[in-house]
Amino acid sequence: MSKKYQGEPYNRITAEELYDLSKTDEIRLIDVRELSEYNSGHIKESELISLNDIEEWIKINEINEKIAFICQIGVRSALACEISAAYGVIENNLFNLEGGVNEWVKAGYKLE
Repeated sequence: MSKKYQGEPYNRITAEELYDLSKTDEIRLIDVRELSEYNSGHIKESELISLNDIEEWIKINEINEKIAFICQIGVRSALACEISAAYGVIENNLFNLEGGVNEWVKAGYKLE
């Protein structure tokens, strides 16, 4: 089950949990890495919205769904969660993939 640490406006999710959720329509996967990183391998069904564009994306979209932010190791995706929370996205809808794409691969899941 996802974890939440005091003071964090988002939930942490493991690669295994994200894999299970990604097989449903329950969560939207947003990769916040740069285009070159995304093109070198990304999680199936993930959308590329670089961290530099997250604030603008949040401003123009009404977010009423669960979102998992993904990056290489989990730092930029945590920042994307914090930015989203600052713009009013509720913490129950925000998830950060712990360890990022590196953990996804380490857990045995494939990239496209």
